[in-house]
Amino acid sequence: MTHRHTSANVLRWAEAVLGVLTAAGFTEDRRAIALRCLLGHLTGSIQMDHLGPLSGAGTEAMARLSPEAYPLLAETAREAREVTAGDEFRRGFHILLLGLRASLDEAAETGPEVTNPRTPRGGT
Repeated sequence: MTHRHTSANVLRWAEAVLGVLTAAGFTEDRRAIALRCLLGHLTGSIQMDHLGPLSGAGTEAMARLSPEAYPLLAETAREAREVTAGDEFRRGFHILLLGLRASLDEAAETGPEVTNPRTPRGGT
């Protein structure tokens, strides 16, 4: 994704997704952020599946952690061992879509763009 601005396939994908986001009501910087959230989920899911699947050794090691020291992490890892990569992607995508929908609902109530009051628009 480093050279996403030079890949015709990535540009076409982004244009298509931006069309869907625009039709759904995303505008301005919310649309850019929504696109990057979707792209992040897609690329992150692929990377996690290859480098650290829930069915892998890392999850197994976390499942054996001391429940006194890491009660939530150990319990979560034990439960996660049975989640397939497909289920992880689909359910994560569903959660992301719910969040995007909530963002649109919030925009309808408060105005098109809600920014962090501590962060000036457009930057640091």
